[in-house]
Amino acid sequence: MKSQTGGVSIWSRRKNYAAVLALVIVPLLAVSLTTVSSASSLRGGSATHAGIKKTAVKPGVAAAERYLAASERPVVWRGPTKPVRRIGSVRGKSVDIVNLTQEIPALAEWADTAQAQLRALGVRASICDAGGSPTGIVSCMQQGISEHPNVLIALALNTTFIQKYVTQAKAAGIKVITGQTGVPGRSQAKGALAEVTFNYPEVGHILGAWFAAQSHCSGYPQIITSTSSAQPSAAEVKGIQRALTQYCPGDKARPVQNVLIPNWATQLPTLTRSDLLANPSLDYLLPLYDGMTIYMLPAIEQTNVGRTIKVASFNATPVVMQTELARHTDLAADIGGPNRWYAYALTDETLRVLTGSPVVVNENVPLRMFDSADLAKINVHNSSTWYGPVNWACDYHKLWGESCK
Repeated sequence: MKSQTGGVSIWSRRKNYAAVLALVIVPLLAVSLTTVSSASSLRGGSATHAGIKKTAVKPGVAAAERYLAASERPVVWRGPTKPVRRIGSVRGKSVDIVNLTQEIPALAEWADTAQAQLRALGVRASICDAGGSPTGIVSCMQQGISEHPNVLIALALNTTFIQKYVTQAKAAGIKVITGQTGVPGRSQAKGALAEVTFNYPEVGHILGAWFAAQSHCSGYPQIITSTSSAQPSAAEVKGIQRALTQYCPGDKARPVQNVLIPNWATQLPTLTRSDLLANPSLDYLLPLYDGMTIYMLPAIEQTNVGRTIKVASFNATPVVMQTELARHTDLAADIGGPNRWYAYALTDETLRVLTGSPVVVNENVPLRMFDSADLAKINVHNSSTWYGPVNWACDYHKLWGESCK
């Protein structure tokens, strides 16, 4: 493969990029108008009772708050229950992981951790770094097929773009797994056997609920996406938009803006400044991935628009959590999906395909929302504490016939 990596620290690959690219949806009940003190951070119309000014809560806001409360709780194990059969048969087999890019810490952690777990079980696992470019993806897919591994993993690759190579791999007797294409379930690539992904529509729903609760459905947030990861981005945007329609019906939407991953450092500061200056009513920004905030937050501060701007995003990248959320910057909330947990889920699905065990339709890798108040409940400098006391690594090792680690 073009690039083989092992247990290298993800921080050494950070360079100018940050992380790229949950829980059961609570029933959304119609809620009658309630009131809260004017000291509340929520906005809305006002009323007076017994000499105390009250703020009317719009329908839907209370439902959004209940949803957020659920998304902030520690996660629980909802993963597979059936063990991988004939686990010893994987020894000596081969797996090629084609990764969109090793430059983004989250993606590198997914690939590196899965590779390490597979190698620990005797699988010959290698990684090809596609470098985030179409030519790199084509080169890695072609090289992977030529090496004829038992399993080829297409990680964070657009399934429409790689369909031709999935078809070629299947014809050559290579089993294909896709990862992080946005929606849990069967792979969107025809001929692929399985898909392992975070639930990006649910990520979007949490972001939409957060906006509704914070803004009291006042205005509309600016959504900034990145079609370098087209499928998960589209799924996340739809999740935001559906939540806003649910919680804040009638609000006029702003057009979604897009900045490709290679252009984050150069275009996001300019876009942020122009958005804030051109839209005096714009108080909320929703960049899909928290690596984008590294370039946006300084631009917000430098623009000095004289009003409070709040930002929420996804990935809970450690460097962002520690240097932005924990320091009470304009990043007010960050949703996290546990990256190592995801890598174990990807490993689990790979082992099932290698052994001929039934695949898992949804590994149920969880999500959790964090805001500055939640940081008191975790050790922000130790990401293993962020999602609660569940020992998911032990649960997976048991499924693989291994002792708890």
